[in-house]
Amino acid sequence: MNNPFTSPFSMPPDLKDNEREARERLRAFWAGTSCGRRPALGVTAGSPDREATRSPWSGTASRKERELLADYQVWACAPVFSGVRYLAESFPGVKLDWGTALETVAAFAGGDYDFEAGSAWIKPIPDLWSRPLPHFSPRHPLVPKLEAIFDALSVHVGHRALITPPLLLDGLTTLSMFRETPLLCTELMDRPDDVRRWSSALTRLGMEIYEHFYRFLGARGYTDTASWLAIAAEGRMEAVQCDFAAMLSPAQFREFVMPDLRRMVEYLDFSLYHLDGVEQMRFLDLLREIEGLNGIQWNPQPQHGRELLKWVEAFREIRKRKFSLFIWCRNEPDTAVTLARELGPDGLYLDLGHFDSVDEAESVIRRI
Repeated sequence: MNNPFTSPFSMPPDLKDNEREARERLRAFWAGTSCGRRPALGVTAGSPDREATRSPWSGTASRKERELLADYQVWACAPVFSGVRYLAESFPGVKLDWGTALETVAAFAGGDYDFEAGSAWIKPIPDLWSRPLPHFSPRHPLVPKLEAIFDALSVHVGHRALITPPLLLDGLTTLSMFRETPLLCTELMDRPDDVRRWSSALTRLGMEIYEHFYRFLGARGYTDTASWLAIAAEGRMEAVQCDFAAMLSPAQFREFVMPDLRRMVEYLDFSLYHLDGVEQMRFLDLLREIEGLNGIQWNPQPQHGRELLKWVEAFREIRKRKFSLFIWCRNEPDTAVTLARELGPDGLYLDLGHFDSVDEAESVIRRI
């Protein structure tokens, strides 16, 4: 590992039928290679319905309140086990249903959030610059709540799935919500030292949160991770990102984003850069300077989401720089077949999504 933390734990085997082969193919993907004629694939099949058709939590608590209840989190992970088959390189994985994976760092830094249009949005902090920099403490009131949830999940899940630490939003994007995006754009020029100090502190806080709960889960047998990307890795893995970078020039990206990205990538065992919007292609050469960054997760704006074949040359540019490439092509089997043919199997992971039947899914896998 290229990080300052170590862990003696290992995940028990037998999570799925073809686990040995799937692990070999995933290792190859993370290394930028493949195990033969097809790329690594994410595929599930069967019924993903909840065990209960209606939430027993309706009307009993606010969403913010119930997301910090162990019983709710156990209920929320039911679709992972409801008749779903994990084919090819898919692994069953459980993550916290907490604040749409955006609030972890903000909440530990003393921020607050609310829900709007189904997503969590971090509330601004007008007096942020006068506050002390945040530091992780195991005595933070969120720690025992999350530990109780993970304990309950480990009892419920057993060896049936991976359990992943709380998911992280990067420090600079978190800061852009604390300050609000237009204001932070001016503060990059007016208060660059404050921006760097806080972004760095929030990044360090995120790593310390992750490490605390990674070790907590490791003591219970969970050291393989799946993140929100629905791809597994044998160790600490997370999407590294800077959604706020859509507002930045390459020079600003180098100054304000690269230092924190380097630290996060050095800490993690495996990482993919969440390329949030096609305009972030302008940062490819800068990203290639980050030693240890495994690859790119393609995440275009919604208007481009159904036009994957339009971006084949962009995919080739990513692979030309020796990045592995993760592409969501759910419900698009013909597109997946074409991408596999155009790009080849090395360093490619295609998430095909969910199929109603195993036969249908296996037919697509054979075509690829």
